[in-house]
Amino acid sequence: MSSDQLNDAPLEAYVGGKRQPLVDPAAIVEDAVARAAASQAALRELSSSDRAEILDRLCLSLSADVERLADKLSAEAGFLTRRDMVLEVHRAVDVCTLTAAAIREGFDETVNLAASPRGRNTLTIVRRVPHGPMLAITAFNGPILIAAHKIAPAIAAGVAVVLKPSPRVPRAAVEFAELVVAAGWPADALSVLPVGNEETMDLITDPRLPMISFTGGEFGWAIKDAAPRKRVHLELGGVGAVLVAPDADVDEVAEQCVIGGFVRSGQACLSVQRIYAHADIYDALVERLATRVAALPTGDPSLPDTEVGPLVDEAAAGRVQEIVDEAVAQGATLMCGGTHEGALVQPTLLAGTTSQMKILRSEVFGPVIAVSRIDDMAEGVAEANAAGGALHAGVFTQDIDLALSLADDLDAGGVIINGSNAWRIDNMPYGGTGHSGFGREGVRSMVEEITAPKVVVIRRH
Repeated sequence: MSSDQLNDAPLEAYVGGKRQPLVDPAAIVEDAVARAAASQAALRELSSSDRAEILDRLCLSLSADVERLADKLSAEAGFLTRRDMVLEVHRAVDVCTLTAAAIREGFDETVNLAASPRGRNTLTIVRRVPHGPMLAITAFNGPILIAAHKIAPAIAAGVAVVLKPSPRVPRAAVEFAELVVAAGWPADALSVLPVGNEETMDLITDPRLPMISFTGGEFGWAIKDAAPRKRVHLELGGVGAVLVAPDADVDEVAEQCVIGGFVRSGQACLSVQRIYAHADIYDALVERLATRVAALPTGDPSLPDTEVGPLVDEAAAGRVQEIVDEAVAQGATLMCGGTHEGALVQPTLLAGTTSQMKILRSEVFGPVIAVSRIDDMAEGVAEANAAGGALHAGVFTQDIDLALSLADDLDAGGVIINGSNAWRIDNMPYGGTGHSGFGREGVRSMVEEITAPKVVVIRRH
């Protein structure tokens, strides 16, 4: 079925283990939230082994169906390449595998209260207790991966989930939820609601959903304002930056930055957008980057070798084009790309970009990398930090002292040494600073977000 045929089909919700037509969104929302609230107590009866085995079965079903799922994901979206969607499914498997392992290790801790004289003869356990059912709101660029990063930790913690997917890819979320329930997660503890803005705001303010996890853009701040008494986790993207020292391996930098800059056609919150290269290697790096970027297979997202496909819509492509044109008008050099046809933006490399250009301060969310020359690494840190927060920053250098110093100075949720800012393994704490949001995903970190510590003290007589 083509993307157009899929998108013309009636939307369905997934509630109580069944697909339902969205004929009465308000009633379906009420049913889903009521089920989530009622199921929360029963989830406590699932042992750690039960929860891990659910994820084991989910991993098996995902792994056995990679090709079909990748086809369906790319077909529904129409803008995500099949190549990226194969990686999407494999990473979802990774998330579930890592979460199952964390469950078996356990999340409870002990505290040595006997470190104080008044704590003599005590045993103290810190347990993780759910805040309650979670509203999870996901973005279009990770149809099941973003959902997996919310649902798998929820299974680990015993948290019911009401999932509100992006309107761009609602059917992928329903299909994933069916796999989760088929693996053994209680049907009432997972719903998918592809509803509109009014119903979404009702979900955000509903007191029965005390936890909200949002992945997306600036709307996250409106969620926080609308639900000030709730636990809110926000992952809002950023303007990804890489710093390149004069001793860096230029070929490795070019390879890693092109991979990180054009995955999902640049529609990734961790995308490499800015590279600050020391003057000593700037020219060599720009040359290597231009060669690699110009050679990227571009076009039909359904073809297995296509690395750069169209953006989410023509409006997004037009916005990217405006940012590129503005940078060129202000003095940047267009090394390759810089044009678009419909929603397809050609992979673009800009050199000689400077701080007054929008491309160095605002998230492009498209297939564009900008390279700036710096005279020292302190200049690079100042420029990287000028965006007002970041998810990750990348640093390339062979000098460990310099690497650790830059890691201290960069304002980002994570710093990747000898890798681009797009590098991520799915169990690492992941989240941003400043405009990029707050809170952390990444299995254990997400479990901590959706639970609160409960201290149990046993005093011996």
